[in-house]
Amino acid sequence: MRSLTIRACVFLLLAAGVAGPAPAAPAAAGPGVYVVAYRTPAHVQRSKADVFHGFSQDLLAWLRAKSVPVVIDPERGTIESESKMSVESMLNIARQLEATSLLLVTVDRPMTRWIKVTVQAYSLEGKLLWSEDASDAGSLSGKGGYQKTLQRIETDLEKRLGQDGLPVVDAKPPVPSPTGADAAS
Repeated sequence: MRSLTIRACVFLLLAAGVAGPAPAAPAAAGPGVYVVAYRTPAHVQRSKADVFHGFSQDLLAWLRAKSVPVVIDPERGTIESESKMSVESMLNIARQLEATSLLLVTVDRPMTRWIKVTVQAYSLEGKLLWSEDASDAGSLSGKGGYQKTLQRIETDLEKRLGQDGLPVVDAKPPVPSPTGADAAS
């Protein structure tokens, strides 16, 4: 009987919050973009992997600098693949990560261009929200073509900032909520 009374008291104390603060509720997820980069077979055949990975990383850095919330998979990181995945498969991953949209970046190497990049934004329902592409054929070197293409796609994406598929969040850190100790004083 005594052990039952002690258990009941502990239960009541925990239920009333006397034994310690209740765990904080998870913060509501804000907008976030899941980014997948795909390297076409033509790019694999005619260009270096470093060009593909460099472009993907440069574009991610630009997105972050523009306060676009990029959702990173804690297990897989950012997908940079030479294997074609269905949009539905990529959307499934985006949904699992609670992203609000998918950005599919395709890096190609057509015969007449140094590099061609297409960026497509999808809603989680699979609707294509918009598409932008950039390429360069006039540069004398692959490095020049890379830089011009990167600048062109950034200029095009700048116009999409804040729209569906490319949300922007306030760069200020969130204000912490008062804890039980702060509220009492």
